Amino acid sequence: MRVPLVIVTGFLGSGKTTLVNRLLARRAERGATDKLGVVVNELGEIGIDGALLGGAARQVELPGGCVCCVLGDDLERTLLDLVDSTPGLGGIVLETTGVAEPLPIAWAVEKAPLDQRIRLAAVVTLVDAMNFAASRPLSASVDAQVANADVVLVMKSEIAAEHDTAAALDAARQLAPRVPLRRGTTDEHASWLEELLADPPVGADRPRPNDQASGHVHDEHCRHPDNEAVTTAHGIDSISVRATGELDLEELEDQLAALPANYVRIKGIVRTVDARGGDAVHGWTAIHRVGLRVSSEPLVVPEGEQGRIVALGQGLSAEALAACVGAAAV
Repeated sequence: MRVPLVIVTGFLGSGKTTLVNRLLARRAERGATDKLGVVVNELGEIGIDGALLGGAARQVELPGGCVCCVLGDDLERTLLDLVDSTPGLGGIVLETTGVAEPLPIAWAVEKAPLDQRIRLAAVVTLVDAMNFAASRPLSASVDAQVANADVVLVMKSEIAAEHDTAAALDAARQLAPRVPLRRGTTDEHASWLEELLADPPVGADRPRPNDQASGHVHDEHCRHPDNEAVTTAHGIDSISVRATGELDLEELEDQLAALPANYVRIKGIVRTVDARGGDAVHGWTAIHRVGLRVSSEPLVVPEGEQGRIVALGQGLSAEALAACVGAAAV
């Protein structure tokens, strides 16, 4: 029996890791005994998303490049090893980078030998109701993710302005007029995704490679494992800095918020102290910036974890990111 695979894609900051984390939490809450595999692909050389995921699942990181450009041995070996090493595996969720194009990934999964062990159940694309319109000019991947989806999940509509949500829905309908659009909270989307994995459909027919429908561009400027000197993929740069000491959380949030809008997505795992509630609270924190909005939350990390912050966008400066960390050092 082939293991069903669901590809979860969407632009930077659309909520992929949050959705997958909520899926895992729901499974833990109901004491799920079936086995789920999670493959996390990251653009930069320093991984973040794998450490941000919690819950009971077999997790594998595929770092160092955009998965739609790392289609050869790495993706094939990762998926086959996951199936072989996890008896009774009921499903796999592949969380792509924010700039991955789903159609080349679908083509790779539907080729031998993967097609004998895995079947593609659905391409699920997340659309950020707050930032979708602003994201489209940044990378051709934004439109490609929607156009080649089987289902589009509209995220953050409960906190977005109604006109932003309406604009995102209208744009998604124009890009994918026959694709179902689901609007809801993260928990509602996670519930739907859990149901999908429990009863996965047969994957949709897709254009074949010779149809050239994806518009995918992969050249010497796209970062992948054998070209690590390049930090760009699909028009998006990736930079990272280590954060080895304890940081003042309020100051770090202020510093990251002050970075210009070309820092499209920032995410990090850092040791912090937060004295805003009176008594100082020390511990590990996950920090995020999507667009210009900064948020943070406590995080439980494995022993030996090292703090780091990753930024994605255009025209980025590692020195400026490091200065934010330095300004917040305790």
